[in-house]
Amino acid sequence: MLRIDLNLVWTIINVIILYLLLKKFLIKPVTAIMDKREQMVKQGLESARAQESQAKELKVKYEEALASAKEESLQMVEKARGNAQVEYDRILGEADEQAKKIKEAAKKDVELDREKAMKEMQSEVAGLALTAVSRILQEGTDPHSDGALYEQFLKKAGEANDTDR
Repeated sequence: MLRIDLNLVWTIINVIILYLLLKKFLIKPVTAIMDKREQMVKQGLESARAQESQAKELKVKYEEALASAKEESLQMVEKARGNAQVEYDRILGEADEQAKKIKEAAKKDVELDREKAMKEMQSEVAGLALTAVSRILQEGTDPHSDGALYEQFLKKAGEANDTDR
């Protein structure tokens, strides 16, 4: 029949008690620690995924902002070029106008100087002619003295003309 050895029963009871003690004091705390670790790892992964998606969103926003800034800077450069061209054209136009005014003023000055010189020469020639006439009247007329007076008149008229040059 079946015979049960008392040692065997005590060994089985000891093994069961040891198992229950190990389960309560060793396996449960280790399992709890492992569950906590697993939760921490899951939370870390979720946090990393959330941060990654947030980083991707920020990257997209920054790229859009960068593209917008580049476009805006290009528009500003084009606007500045346009303004510079307008200013260049305006300054060039003003310079042309001033050059024309200066040229016209110079022409007027030259014409006035020419007219003044002509009037001065006319007055000098008239004065020389009067002097010659007065000498002729004072000295009388004779062909030799008329020729000398004529030569003297030409000489003085030539000197007056030479000094104006």
